[in-house]
Amino acid sequence: MVLTSFGLKNVPVNVVLLVEEDIGDVKGVFFRKISSDALSMGKRVYYISTRSSEKDIIEELKVFGIKEIPENFIIIGNFSDHVALLDMCYRRHKLSNRLYGDVNGPLHNITDADVCIIDMFSSLLIHEDIEVISETIEALISISRQEDITFLLSADTGILPERAEKIVRSMVDGVIQFRTEYIGGKINRYINIPKMKGSLPLTKMIAYNVTNQGITMDTRERVG
Repeated sequence: MVLTSFGLKNVPVNVVLLVEEDIGDVKGVFFRKISSDALSMGKRVYYISTRSSEKDIIEELKVFGIKEIPENFIIIGNFSDHVALLDMCYRRHKLSNRLYGDVNGPLHNITDADVCIIDMFSSLLIHEDIEVISETIEALISISRQEDITFLLSADTGILPERAEKIVRSMVDGVIQFRTEYIGGKINRYINIPKMKGSLPLTKMIAYNVTNQGITMDTRERVG
């Protein structure tokens, strides 16, 4: 998958990864490439979006060669309820029971997925306190281990309070950060991976470009 091009020797599975960006929608391009790679490997993918409709996501995926949506690819657009997310994943979790109550069956069941993308995860929790945020991450980590699912969660930095952002980064298994700098009218883009389960932290940031093929690594010298 695309993660191997970042210089990671091991691509973790059954983990919760946080994908952060300071500005823009590079993480959206990243997720669509991840989806394309996973589907080509025969994996089952759930793509949950809080800001795009199912129709919009399908149109965007065509750029990556997905002309028709296969049966192993489920898209849920315009999603807005983090407790319903837990209900879809694992109704028995204490946070789901405490906040959601006893409901007759979930709308969806994603426990048979191999990869679950939640874009944007931070917007689901923007009005929640730190206890709920930490319990939600705890629930997803538990689900990832028990059901063999890799979760990829996106966040715009600054959406959640600073303390909440630090707690999320400390709890997840890996953090991928897309950074953008504007210098002299030029846009420089870098990837920083400060934390990844099973791998040593990268010693330098990775320069990259966004093309119609997705995200391509800049083969020149990495940024210190």
